[in-house]
Amino acid sequence: MIIIGAMTVDGVIGSGDGMPWDVPDEYAHFLRLVDGETIVIGRRSYEIFGESLTSAHTVVVSRSAPAGTATLGRAVIAPSVDEALQVAESFGRTVFSAGGASVYAQTIPLADTMYLSYIKGHYAGDAYFPAFDEREWRVGRREDHGAWEFVVYLRK
Repeated sequence: MIIIGAMTVDGVIGSGDGMPWDVPDEYAHFLRLVDGETIVIGRRSYEIFGESLTSAHTVVVSRSAPAGTATLGRAVIAPSVDEALQVAESFGRTVFSAGGASVYAQTIPLADTMYLSYIKGHYAGDAYFPAFDEREWRVGRREDHGAWEFVVYLRK
């Protein structure tokens, strides 16, 4: 599983019902990376990004999901991250954990790779990427894209 996300250098991943920055080329990069793959994403994040996702399969984590697995538009709903991962793995594609904060917190310990975009500048927000122990990771690649930096972390 690969963690994928964008944040400020302060760890902000969201503000209200969206992101406090507008960096279209970073979002296009995200869409290229997940194109044709499987995404596990929280309900609030899905409500923000769902229509534009390019993933072949989307599994939405929603604690208010009905018993069993239901569908939401073109996505499958699962009531927990564990169940979402089981569904996601059944598709036989690369699985990306795409947030929000609670989903990230539960999936970082399970991931072997993280694709993180750091948006340059400081933005206020109310949702944060969870802290992770950088000693457990090494930087596999770093790319400067002007308004943002893309970093690939590989678990040691």
